[in-house]
Amino acid sequence: MSFERNNPQPAGPHAPRPSGSQITGARIQLYAQNHPAGFALRGGIATGAVTALLALVTAAPALNDPTGAPGWILVSVPAAMLFAAFTVGLLMYLHGRKLPRVEETDPARYASAELQAATGDLGPDPDTNRLARRMSDRLVYTSNPNHYMSGLFAVMAFISLRPLTEIIGPDFEPLMLLQLTPSVILLTVSIAMYRSAKNRHERFKAFREAYDASAS
Repeated sequence: MSFERNNPQPAGPHAPRPSGSQITGARIQLYAQNHPAGFALRGGIATGAVTALLALVTAAPALNDPTGAPGWILVSVPAAMLFAAFTVGLLMYLHGRKLPRVEETDPARYASAELQAATGDLGPDPDTNRLARRMSDRLVYTSNPNHYMSGLFAVMAFISLRPLTEIIGPDFEPLMLLQLTPSVILLTVSIAMYRSAKNRHERFKAFREAYDASAS
């Protein structure tokens, strides 16, 4: 299917106007798309520096006498820094390589196209619609909460495990139920986040389907 032909002319007064932070995010996405290696290098260096700083802060009590610093510090801090830099850099490189190639170089229009796709409806600007359609396959995939919220539910199950083992034990007391408070809060927040993300995911799908139906 061609994205260039029969571009629909939807009704509506204005294309979405992105905020400053959304334009900044779009500028980063465009840089990652056009320069995945540079994007990964910058992210890896920043991550390595932060990791080294956190490792040194953690090891600070053992550094009162720098000349007698334990050998594990001399090894673990650089190792943690390199591992974090390499891992994050690799993930950022893969992210940049997977971004759909678009001719747009204006981050404001790029951000506006993503906002248009997030509405679930076609907008008034044909070029914005076309750009949004090029982006929509990735947006539909990455916005699916099933891809990234499973880890959150795993954390919630881990947090709940210990309180549950105590509650179902022979020494149960009603006050023990308070130990489940963090899990209940996390579950409530997770459900709200999931529903919001699912609604956004469905709007991206609706936009893609509306564009394809109008362009066919």
